[in-house]
Amino acid sequence: MRDAAEFQHAFGTMLAAPDPPNDPAMRRAIAIHRNTARKAASDALFANYPVTAAMVGDEAFSACAASYVEIAPPREPRLCLYGERFGPFVDVWTPFAEAPYLGAVAGLERLVTEALFAADQPPLDAAALARGIDPEAALLWHPATRIAQASVPAASLWRAHQPDAGPDAFDAIRWDQEIALVTRPGDAVEVRVIDAPTQAFLAGKTLAEAATGASRDGGDVAAIFALLLSAGAFVQDIRWGK
Repeated sequence: MRDAAEFQHAFGTMLAAPDPPNDPAMRRAIAIHRNTARKAASDALFANYPVTAAMVGDEAFSACAASYVEIAPPREPRLCLYGERFGPFVDVWTPFAEAPYLGAVAGLERLVTEALFAADQPPLDAAALARGIDPEAALLWHPATRIAQASVPAASLWRAHQPDAGPDAFDAIRWDQEIALVTRPGDAVEVRVIDAPTQAFLAGKTLAEAATGASRDGGDVAAIFALLLSAGAFVQDIRWGK
């Protein structure tokens, strides 16, 4: 008797096969399971890309999701991670051609999902610096830290759709390029709009390199470092004060 893994693999292959079985009863059963699987995948996209869905409406998003599911069905059971290529797909999906910012927003939402399910590690914080600061100590990003640069205000659009957004959040958006920092201090994912000096700081392999890069771009190194510490951007297992 085949074990559960073998059965699931064979069943998945049958669902993905383009030609239906000859047995009419089996064809009906496969059709039911395929519809169920498509619905589950589409629901996962709604859950993983809520801002993109809100920006276009349920009907338009459902049509886009259905097209994506057809060409990129789930390859693993964890639907919370489904939709890795959805951002680029949204970017080129013809019905959304008049909203070229949607792909960037969807791409940012993917980073939010990745940050949410990234590995846990203690973030570097002020308490960890009590021993002193070694300028040559390596600066290591926290597993949840992500950066996205877009020609549209994707981060501001995302933030304006969050429950804690103020009533004037949309009016305050400047339609310009943005750099977004995605982190997960504590258990909640946060998205910040950062400037070029902060991005330069994050590009440094050591604190000395980070400070030099940020200063070269005109940034306030102390303020930038404090902001990134509060955001949980770095991990704690680095050599400070040694």
